[in-house]
Amino acid sequence: MAFYSMAFLCFILLFVILHEIAGRLFPDHQWTIRLLAGVSFYLILSGARIVFLLASSVTIWGGALIISRLAKDNKEYRKTPGLSKEEKKLSKKKCQRRQRSLIAVIIVYNLAILAELKYLFPVLSHPVALPLGISFYSLQSISYLVDVYGEKYEAQHNFGKVLLYLCWFPQLIQGPINRYDLIGQDLYKPYRLNAPRLRYAFYIALFGAVKKYAIGDLLAPVVNACLNDNSAGYPGSYLLFGAFLFAIEQYANFSGGIDMAMGASLLFGVKMNDNFRQPYFSTSLAEFWRRWHISLGSFMRDYVFYPFVTSKPISGLTKTINRRFGNHAGRAIIGGISNLIVFALVGLWHGPEKHYLMWGMYNGIIIALSDAFAPLFATINRTLGICEDGKGIRCFRIARTFMIVVFAGYFDVIGPVRTGIACFANTFLHFDLHQGLNMIRTLGTDGVTSVQAAVTACIATVLLFINSLYKEKGISPLEHIYDRKYYVRWIVCFSLMIMLLYSFTVSSGIRGFMYAAF
Repeated sequence: MAFYSMAFLCFILLFVILHEIAGRLFPDHQWTIRLLAGVSFYLILSGARIVFLLASSVTIWGGALIISRLAKDNKEYRKTPGLSKEEKKLSKKKCQRRQRSLIAVIIVYNLAILAELKYLFPVLSHPVALPLGISFYSLQSISYLVDVYGEKYEAQHNFGKVLLYLCWFPQLIQGPINRYDLIGQDLYKPYRLNAPRLRYAFYIALFGAVKKYAIGDLLAPVVNACLNDNSAGYPGSYLLFGAFLFAIEQYANFSGGIDMAMGASLLFGVKMNDNFRQPYFSTSLAEFWRRWHISLGSFMRDYVFYPFVTSKPISGLTKTINRRFGNHAGRAIIGGISNLIVFALVGLWHGPEKHYLMWGMYNGIIIALSDAFAPLFATINRTLGICEDGKGIRCFRIARTFMIVVFAGYFDVIGPVRTGIACFANTFLHFDLHQGLNMIRTLGTDGVTSVQAAVTACIATVLLFINSLYKEKGISPLEHIYDRKYYVRWIVCFSLMIMLLYSFTVSSGIRGFMYAAF
């Protein structure tokens, strides 16, 4: 049930109507309609595989309640008159051991389900249809459980509300990985839809659809022709052209899908967590990952990176390195190792194939090296009199970071790692601009794309760039247009709709979302 399909539109219309009726009759229980929508959506798309979602929900719900109960009982016990400080301290440690043991068992159980379905079956036998959104709700489950242990918020007693948090339907296709403390209130509070709210949600979804279908889908055939398992013999200029387009396609496809999901969610008053913040304006790869797939990056930072570097053994090792080699050495070495671990996990999260692991390590190595050599780069800049805050150096760093991301596409798209490495090498050792231009020209004559599709994608990409440029300057184009007179809004709206509809007529086929199989 794709976002653009009539089935999805009918699904949305039905539940928006039910949601509004519930808001009038029993507003305090309006969240149950959202839960019904989530469960219905899951059953339609995943059928009996909902049992995996229910299994995760039960363990997370029950585990969080037990963890909260252990903490509460321990606090009450420590208030007992006559207890010494040592007894209180021992009681707290005993409670924490029980909590951590329970957390470990639940996390291992949930990750075992994910690993068996997503990794073991494809490797040992054959791929299976994954439960819808399992890679997303598994991480949401972990964040909820760990945050309850850290007393960031109270455990939710109502099982239905925990299930709603995990199966809220707009997030199931390709995220984002929502945090309970950021989305929980919206999921359960009463909400009434009105004309301004409806328009706002529609505009977000419409622009997302333009990104997905007028850019992503129109560029996909060209990218597939340039970057594939047989690309090792292609000239570097042709490969770089494909990698450049893939960077645009991936952003348009992924962020466009997220925008469409955001729009659908806002119809029910639920604002999901942001997932992109103009990533191609980043001045470093580390900054890029703070702007790209934000919900995944923040999860890895909060639940993998920080717990690892702040653990007692690693903290002790960092101090030892700092004493012997200086403060920067400890940060660079331990931080570098941590980044390699994090990005290896990010690569594996994308899939069991080797090229995803290679893609993750590519990102991790570059971030680790840039941090390690940061003092050297700073010294060089001072020696050469380069102003690090100047517009020129900022533009250079943005272009450099973008090219680093473009090169990563060789390992993201191409299956065989050896072919990806060969393509990377050809970019520098066998560029051959003349042959590459000839191959690019044949893309139109061979029916891979058309002039109409290319022009449409170019116009839509320019609009996307302008939109991102305004947002980078702190100006929201959507709110700017939203505050204009009605005829300005209608002109913009109809222009985007015409571009969207026209993209369907020149497209070689409607494609799914890149992250839909996660």
